[in-house]
Amino acid sequence: MGTSGLGRRVLGPLCAVLLAAGLLAAAPPGASAEAPFDGGRTRFSGTPVPTGQTDGPVWAVEVAGGRIYAGGEFTSTRPSGAAAGARETGQGALAAFDADTGAPIDSFSPRFGTFEDDAVPTVWATALSPDGSRLYVGGNFNSVDGQEARRIAVFDTASGRFLGQVGRNGVDGQVTALAASPDGTTLYAGGQFTQANNTRRVRTAAFDVTTPDGTGGALREWSPQLSGTIDFVGGAPKEALRVVSLAVSSDNARVFVAGPFREVNGTPMQGFAATYEGDGSLVPGFRGDYFSVPYGWGTAVEVAGDEVYVGARDDGTSGLTRREGVYSLDSTTGAETWYLNCYGDTFGLQVVGADLYVASHAHDCSANGGHPETSPRTYLAIEAVNRATGRVKPYFVQTSGATQKTRLLSRALASDGRQLVMGGGYARVNERLQGNLTRFRTGSAAPQGVVAPQVSTCRGCRQVRVRVPLAFDRDDVRLRYEIIRRNQTGQPVRRIARQSVIWRKGAIVFRDRGPARGSRVFYRVRVSDPTGATRLSGRSRTVRVGRP
Repeated sequence: MGTSGLGRRVLGPLCAVLLAAGLLAAAPPGASAEAPFDGGRTRFSGTPVPTGQTDGPVWAVEVAGGRIYAGGEFTSTRPSGAAAGARETGQGALAAFDADTGAPIDSFSPRFGTFEDDAVPTVWATALSPDGSRLYVGGNFNSVDGQEARRIAVFDTASGRFLGQVGRNGVDGQVTALAASPDGTTLYAGGQFTQANNTRRVRTAAFDVTTPDGTGGALREWSPQLSGTIDFVGGAPKEALRVVSLAVSSDNARVFVAGPFREVNGTPMQGFAATYEGDGSLVPGFRGDYFSVPYGWGTAVEVAGDEVYVGARDDGTSGLTRREGVYSLDSTTGAETWYLNCYGDTFGLQVVGADLYVASHAHDCSANGGHPETSPRTYLAIEAVNRATGRVKPYFVQTSGATQKTRLLSRALASDGRQLVMGGGYARVNERLQGNLTRFRTGSAAPQGVVAPQVSTCRGCRQVRVRVPLAFDRDDVRLRYEIIRRNQTGQPVRRIARQSVIWRKGAIVFRDRGPARGSRVFYRVRVSDPTGATRLSGRSRTVRVGRP
């Protein structure tokens, strides 16, 4: 959770012209006059659509079989719009929601048990089989529907049917990361365990899952050895030694491991390593210091084609050496393609087409063309990033009202191409009540914050001063403002383009010399984004021009 980064001032030609003409108010001190975001469009709207909710954090999400699966530390779900405690289902740990409507699926109701009577069964990690037909879940539980399932279980995604425990005896400690190989033969697991199938496997294990139901049985050799606790400033242990994310290269040859560790197989590797899928040995070429030594560590790994994306957090390093953003690396050589230098810990990654979506609480992405540090601080729950360049795109999703045990808000992302699903620990999304789970459809939302202009004139004046407060858009920065006199919506008296962002206050000021002396006029403003999504303000007050 970093401190402020370096902001930027960029003054575009359009703004310079408008300022010179007296048509645009100057930006407030410390604010950028132009938003330097990547010009490409994002696939998803920044405004959520109705989705069921949970009463506790969602740590993992998947979309498959016409369903959204959410796993976490919750004990119940409820429909979209329902207040906490209303219309609760009592479905905990793992729940399903209709992928079209977002409504909870009541017929999916697996019951998880734990070894400790007072513990809340928790799903920390999920993974899909390559064909999307099976859902693997890992966490802290020992049974599903009364059947043994020691911390790893598998479900049919289309029906939600519990298929069984993965492995002959599961594992003896929490599972916090899962990944299925692209060829569907192997399930990789990471966490805080010391045995798998009653065989020594410390924090990492791999299961053969070639059986028809995907439950598997035999252990594979892969089990890299992790060591070195991540300490906080002053040397106090901050994070338990474990794996938090796993991913497998597209050719099945390499397994990527991330978590709060400092060594792998006795070699310094700060929070991230690439290993061979066979024996778990290290792949040459991958550095041991992508992240800040000694406090940084990898939190999320996502593979797409020949690239592997790795996000991180850092609770100790100060200054510009802190690494909390995302690396894009060649998945074979470890060569760096780009680094997204955002401040604010990263927790989830999802590739969709040409974009990489990043779940975090970023507060300064100015080094990569995103939002600057502001006061008070502006946090974004998701950044959209151009995969080719590493530059930030306009996408302004915000969460607030963290639930107990986490103030880290957005934690997991998933997509089927039609929608982006976000899980985490929050009570609101874009200032509207929505507990811990939400989703965004493809398209663009209309501008927000569109209010009636403020107008004034003076005794004997033959003009009206029209002040238009800046609006904002959740998925665009290039907005067009059309100032409308009276009800002449088809003939705006002035059109002005202005880059607008949610954290920047300000206004466009226009002096209208068109009305006849003695006439009474009022104004509206119509604001539109590049897709044509439009919002019309209400009426200003009416003023009389050139009154004696």
